[in-house]
Amino acid sequence: MIHKIERLTSIGKFRNYSAAGQVNFHKVTLIYGDNGSGKTTLTSVFRSATTNNPQVIRSRISTNHTAAQAAQIVEVGTPNVFHTFGTTGWTIPLPNVEIFDIHFINDNVYSGFEFGDGQKKQLHQFVVGASGIAVQQQIETNKTAKTTSRATIATLEQQIITAVGNDVTSGAMLNELVALPATSAVGIAPLIVSADLALTNARANSIIQNLQNLAPLTPFISGIDFNALKIDLQTTTETIQEQLLNTLFSDHCQDLTIHKITNPETWLEQGFNYLKLKGAVTEGDLNCPFCMQSINSSMDIIRAYATLFNEEFNALTTRIQNHLNDIQSFNLVATTQALNNAQLENNREISLWTMHLPETAVAPNYNFVPEESALQIEMERLLAIVRHKVQNPSASVDVEAVVDFERSVAGIGAGIITYNQEVTNYNIEITSFKTGIQTVIQAEAELARLKRIEQRFNPATAVLCEQLTAERVVLRTLETQYSTLSEQQQSLASAFLTTYSTRINYYLNNIFKTSFLIEDVVHVAPRGQARESKIGYRLTIDGLDISFQDGQPFSARECLSEGDKSTIALAFFLAKLDNDANCSDKVLIFDDPLSSLDTNRRTYTVGIIRALVTQMKQVIVLSHNEYFLHEISRDFGAALLKTLRVTENFATRASILEVCDLDSLVKNDYFKHFEALENFRTSPDHAMKDIVIGWMRNILEAHLRFKYYSELRAMGGVQTFGALITFLERSAVVFRDMNRVQVIADLRLLNSVSWRPHHGDPMPDFGSLAINPTSMSAAELDNLIQDTLNLINARL
Repeated sequence: MIHKIERLTSIGKFRNYSAAGQVNFHKVTLIYGDNGSGKTTLTSVFRSATTNNPQVIRSRISTNHTAAQAAQIVEVGTPNVFHTFGTTGWTIPLPNVEIFDIHFINDNVYSGFEFGDGQKKQLHQFVVGASGIAVQQQIETNKTAKTTSRATIATLEQQIITAVGNDVTSGAMLNELVALPATSAVGIAPLIVSADLALTNARANSIIQNLQNLAPLTPFISGIDFNALKIDLQTTTETIQEQLLNTLFSDHCQDLTIHKITNPETWLEQGFNYLKLKGAVTEGDLNCPFCMQSINSSMDIIRAYATLFNEEFNALTTRIQNHLNDIQSFNLVATTQALNNAQLENNREISLWTMHLPETAVAPNYNFVPEESALQIEMERLLAIVRHKVQNPSASVDVEAVVDFERSVAGIGAGIITYNQEVTNYNIEITSFKTGIQTVIQAEAELARLKRIEQRFNPATAVLCEQLTAERVVLRTLETQYSTLSEQQQSLASAFLTTYSTRINYYLNNIFKTSFLIEDVVHVAPRGQARESKIGYRLTIDGLDISFQDGQPFSARECLSEGDKSTIALAFFLAKLDNDANCSDKVLIFDDPLSSLDTNRRTYTVGIIRALVTQMKQVIVLSHNEYFLHEISRDFGAALLKTLRVTENFATRASILEVCDLDSLVKNDYFKHFEALENFRTSPDHAMKDIVIGWMRNILEAHLRFKYYSELRAMGGVQTFGALITFLERSAVVFRDMNRVQVIADLRLLNSVSWRPHHGDPMPDFGSLAINPTSMSAAELDNLIQDTLNLINARL
């Protein structure tokens, strides 16, 4: 409970206030003050203390201030708690205070004719109370944390994008890159080299497509029948003879076999050996050992043999000559040169392809052709022996030169076959390569992808990726927490708002007797970038929706008076109090709650505030309406009630708090002046003469108007005090003093003595009067007071 406001410095009109006298607060504290005297400043001090918002006070800096702003509120406690405001704000906030004032209305309900989102968000915080605010603060903290996390993520993503380069973009590409396992970078360097080559090839595709495949080598054909040549070179007359004899022997054996000779081969062999041995020792004709027939050149068999020998020998010489011709026709130099030229052409193509083909493409190996000079020597040796054979056909010739040259030619031929197979393989690589050449866009994309992977696992970038992954986990956790908090807030708010809307309508209908209703009161969770929840509701009049947009049917501007809006705001405030389980621990402050309310609603408000006294720890009401405060104060004893007044010193333009007597404040001037005249007689101060004369005139005029109300209703014209006396003189009214003429004379005397130029009556002739108001003595003044009181009490 608030004990007192100890001091206020440079805050509004409280320029240098220090508590003096009995200005401590009680359970019911009523503070009266004229408009502009500083009541709202007091409320702002309380609001600043309870919200711990120094700006509320700083915005009310006194004009022409000379001292730093300061304030101190004393809270009842053991010991008392001092809430002190200075340059750094409040030392301790003031807890458990609920304030209804114009700021509550503007912040929570409406501003002008605007029932906007801002008000609905503030109202949500006010309505859901401490537990709801705690959840809301957690939600706001969560949203702030998410915003920070998202900013951190965005920064890390940008840092990674900058570090990685190679056309990496945010979104799916970056996410996939960050998620790659470390194994993705294994062997990345050769892949990048290959991709770089692929890009080079893609850019050179138009050139590559014009490069030629390798050409196979022409077979190395010498035209020499080496096998026949070797046989013919080694053939002699003896070998021809032996061959012929073998032929004849075979034919003769066959004839003998046909003629039933057993074992003709043995028989012929024995006979041949006989003749051979016989011929070696005997000259002349020989005879067959079996038939004794003479054996000579005239025999058919001998003639046949001679003929065959001649034919075969001639054939041999012809073949030898043909062999020589074939060898001489073979242009070894031209043939080998053609091979070399073809190989050189292929080498030129290979040198072009090597810049593009992968390493797996193996160029054909041309290492099988001996030195041309060596081949030439071998061929010369071959020619030499063949020419020798031509000269000596009967002699056998060594075929080593033939074998050497044949081996060289065969090696070249085998090499050509292998070379051509390698050419085929190389051409297959070329075809595959050409088919696989990417477009420049594809190759650039693949190279960039591989380079991104390489940069992704650069140590510095890897650290950024780890931080990003961790921060994303933080964000996901916050998002999960947000969902839980939102559900919790929804549950708390939904349960509370159902009862809340019922109580609002209770006040609008049952208490203030309005035709308004609040319907569909719901909790609206923050969406998008919004951080705060709000209350959603519809305001209806006679069942029809009131629109908060100008120009629409039943708009708030057209349907709601200032009093209606104040009533709705008060209903919102009171309904929340009804649902606050901690009311007994709270201080309730009302600052001019009657703003724009009519008489009936003022009366209802008095009853509501009086009822709240028993529910709250303390009730403080500030108002410029003394009668409203006086109604609230009824029946509260001194132990509960304290009435104070904000009084302004107009000379210094400074306000203070002082004790106020509400009973005296609500008395009308008639009773005040009547008591003042009585008090003046016992404690006279002749310096107040003119004021006292004015009091006499006021109470006499008021008494006449009240006493003769019925008669004076018929009076026309300007009703000055003198005119009233003249009207009564001419009328038939009866005075209690039967000396009617004297009563009128005394009234006229008092009218003349109290005359002022602004009264509207003619200026009296003070020289003809028995008394002059300017120079009258204290005794004369007292006599006039007695005459005034006597007229009122006994004569009129």
